[in-house]
Amino acid sequence: MKNVANIINFARGCEPRSEDDSFLLPTLREELELCRRFGFRSTVLLQYDALMIPDYPALVNSGYDVEVGLWLEVVQPLAEAAGLPWRGRYPWDWDIRVNFLSAYTTDERVAMIDAAFGTFRRIFGFYPKVAGCWSIDSFSLGYIERTYGLSAFCVCKEQYGTDGITVWGGPYTGGYYPSKRNAIVPAREKENQIGIPMFRMLGPDPIDQYDLGLGAPEEDQKVCSLEPVYEFGGGDPDWVDWFLRENYNGKALSLAYAQFGQENSFDWENIRKGLPMQFEKLKKKVDAGEIVLQTLGETGEDFRRRYALTPPNSTCADDDAKGSGRKTAWYDSRYYRVNLMFEKNRAWIRDLQLYSDRYAEPHLTTKNTDTRCGTFALPVMDGFRFSAGNVRAGLYPDAPDCADFETRTQGADTLVAAWGDVTFTAEERALSVQCAAPGFCLRFVTADVPTLPYHDAEETVLPMTFRDFTGSAFDYRLRLSAGCFRRTADGLAVFPDGEGRITFDFTEN
Repeated sequence: MKNVANIINFARGCEPRSEDDSFLLPTLREELELCRRFGFRSTVLLQYDALMIPDYPALVNSGYDVEVGLWLEVVQPLAEAAGLPWRGRYPWDWDIRVNFLSAYTTDERVAMIDAAFGTFRRIFGFYPKVAGCWSIDSFSLGYIERTYGLSAFCVCKEQYGTDGITVWGGPYTGGYYPSKRNAIVPAREKENQIGIPMFRMLGPDPIDQYDLGLGAPEEDQKVCSLEPVYEFGGGDPDWVDWFLRENYNGKALSLAYAQFGQENSFDWENIRKGLPMQFEKLKKKVDAGEIVLQTLGETGEDFRRRYALTPPNSTCADDDAKGSGRKTAWYDSRYYRVNLMFEKNRAWIRDLQLYSDRYAEPHLTTKNTDTRCGTFALPVMDGFRFSAGNVRAGLYPDAPDCADFETRTQGADTLVAAWGDVTFTAEERALSVQCAAPGFCLRFVTADVPTLPYHDAEETVLPMTFRDFTGSAFDYRLRLSAGCFRRTADGLAVFPDGEGRITFDFTEN
């Protein structure tokens, strides 16, 4: 199932940010007509307010080839159907304190989930097999699995602060089984995982999306994704050609994935500029057998048949959308994720995040009363959040510049990247950096920001403490099975063993 695409359009029933929201239903109709014109099957996720407007169920039942499911943001009719008072300013309020299930007690979450799934069954005659939301807590997702079962769930792409939502540190793309304690990261062990495959939406640019807003994490991160309304991104034919080429370049270990489509709030007049163009390009790839187009549910079922645990995956881009020679490689497993970046003849580890079955998301069982919603992994290096001013954070090899940076997959679980004399090898439970050059080391470069997690390093152990938006602290460690940590005049560094190897061992935590 290496190269897979889903078309997921989700629909709201009201849009209080517009004086006239009568465009919402026609927008969904145009999206479905476009799919029919190209012969594409798609997934439609209905928000509860749209579900309760008869025209929406009637539309998706009027001969289109669609899979229908739920979009699980909280709206006034859903809260009231669950017997809860509505706290929002409008029937749909984007304020995080009312918009997501994590803004409610666990009993209230259960009541609203039951109301949504029950109403869906009353209207369609069956429970939905797919659902999605920008953010979902593990308590709610676990309850859905136990009570109703789902084939798949989709969640927001990697982003920091956009629209008040932070989902940061999870698998960059592909599919995974979420932890029972933290929905944005994979579970390490089967007994700790939710058995609903999770897929990340919107097709983020693997090079540029991560750095948009670099060094200013207090500001909303900008967007560079496959969404057709963005001029640099999904609305640019050249960018779409580049994305399709690099996202599906044969270097995915388990699943090269992208979601096409757009929410109806953007209005068809804006969506029509990019989506038909995208579909023309997608059609050529599908007809040539280079991409398999599935519904979200089909992708989830295929994933479950193939994998009992989250498989290792990789995404590599051998050039950037501007053709300037920047390259990147993402690797993730159920133990960690790492991102390698190459720019101006330098290669470095831009991002390294650990996964732990012990680490709970901030509002697993307590309701969020903040205007921000943040779910994280455990950072060892965060090239976005640990940068400031002229300091671009990363783990930098102390080695000469080199114009060559090549990536390749090896077997079912390994990604290898070579940069001059330095070789990075990412495996399911370990990351190795090899270089035999005299004096080689790997240097921690960070700005002096309050989010740094490090304590004094021992020879083979780096103790860390992560604090999320709520101030809650979690202790974790990075262990070396080859090499050693040392303090230098420039700060923290990792030096290789006698064979020139540094190996991070992620089996702990």
